[in-house]
Amino acid sequence: GYDVALRMGALSDTGLIARKIANLPTVLVASPAYVEQRGRPASIEALQSHDFVRYQMAGRPYPVTLADGTVIVPNGRLDTNDGGAIRQAALAGAGIAHLMQFAVQDDLDAGRLVRILPEVAMPTMPVHIVHAYGRQLPVRARLFVDFLASQMAVLTR
Repeated sequence: GYDVALRMGALSDTGLIARKIANLPTVLVASPAYVEQRGRPASIEALQSHDFVRYQMAGRPYPVTLADGTVIVPNGRLDTNDGGAIRQAALAGAGIAHLMQFAVQDDLDAGRLVRILPEVAMPTMPVHIVHAYGRQLPVRARLFVDFLASQMAVLTR
């Protein structure tokens, strides 16, 4: 069995004990080649005329929700449930991607990806540790959870 599980995003009521350990920033990114070919969207509305590499859950595209609650279901060029594949497709110029900032920060720093609409507030992604132990989490699991929380804190800076 498992001592703990790491869950990203909103939690459904599972009856498990949850501890939020981070809120990770997200960004919209694209490759410089994509921006050169298709242009840089100047507004949220302009995103609808661009191709996205979309995250999918249960076979459906996951909408992009902005920090103000605006929901966008962008046009998809590629849909996948793998964040690494989304990043690779964005690097290859397949479209705009909505990813966690820590996952693409090295690419942004190196110029392999550029931020799209950096002035638009993007949501954070909640990260939780869940377990079924109630209040008495075993020491080994508690130490692991504390370690993960300290590492996640670095990613939010």
